[in-house]
Amino acid sequence: MAAATVQGRAVTQTPTPTPKKKSDLIPRVITAVVAVPLLLWLLLAGPPWAFAILIAAAVVVAAWELVSMVQGGEGRLAQVITCIACLGLAAAIYLTSSPTQAPDGHVVLATASGGILAIFIAHLFSFKEIEKVSLHVGTGALALVYCAVMPTMLALLFRDAGDDGPAWVLMSMAVVWGSDTGAYFAGRAFGKHKLAPRVSPKKTIEGAVGGLLTSVVAVFVFKYTLLPQLELWQVFVVAIPANILGQIGDLCESVIKRAHGVKDSGVIIYGHGGLLDRIDALIFAIPWFYVCQHYLV
Repeated sequence: MAAATVQGRAVTQTPTPTPKKKSDLIPRVITAVVAVPLLLWLLLAGPPWAFAILIAAAVVVAAWELVSMVQGGEGRLAQVITCIACLGLAAAIYLTSSPTQAPDGHVVLATASGGILAIFIAHLFSFKEIEKVSLHVGTGALALVYCAVMPTMLALLFRDAGDDGPAWVLMSMAVVWGSDTGAYFAGRAFGKHKLAPRVSPKKTIEGAVGGLLTSVVAVFVFKYTLLPQLELWQVFVVAIPANILGQIGDLCESVIKRAHGVKDSGVIIYGHGGLLDRIDALIFAIPWFYVCQHYLV
């Protein structure tokens, strides 16, 4: 408390209390209660096309959030065109491929090229600050890979792995999101050395190691339950690179948010912020799971 003088008398002033931050635990629990059963139904009992539609929706939302983080409210026309281009590229990859056939390179190349041209032209006629045009066009080009190609590989993994598709998708999510949990508790208990202080000040090397160990345990669980064909050495080959890629993916999205002064990528997920905030690590890890399922197991 501080003392002030009023007409010769000392008056004690009580400092204004700092408002207590509202807990987001209840919104997170509500979201989990609704989302987890729905996701499990899509993976285990839903029609194959339903999961593909879910990924297509995620592609559009992720692209919208990425462009919003970089551009703010500028260039809505270009933002919409970027989302359409990402959806078109994802559809080209998924619809021209099969479990035994790679995507049609000609169609994919034409769709990607058309998307780049459309993004360029949209910015040509809608920019506000010419100094930012190259940044915004580059963001659109990044979205084609980061928000379209890589997430679509999760739909391909689900489809192309056949009867094991749901198990591979669930394992990829368990590895990535289990790593977050392991890193959180290991960091709180043992964290002393910062992992990337300029990007994410709260992350520690000890937490990262805890997350890595949790990912290995997750793959072991799937080996002894849903994916018994995994060899012992394959558990480590799948888990360790996937975990490292996932943690890098988390940091990469943090770089974008920090560069543009954004706390969350969006508000679409109740209590969790944006979609990219939840799948940033998964996006980076998906290609490794896809490669492992196709060429390792």
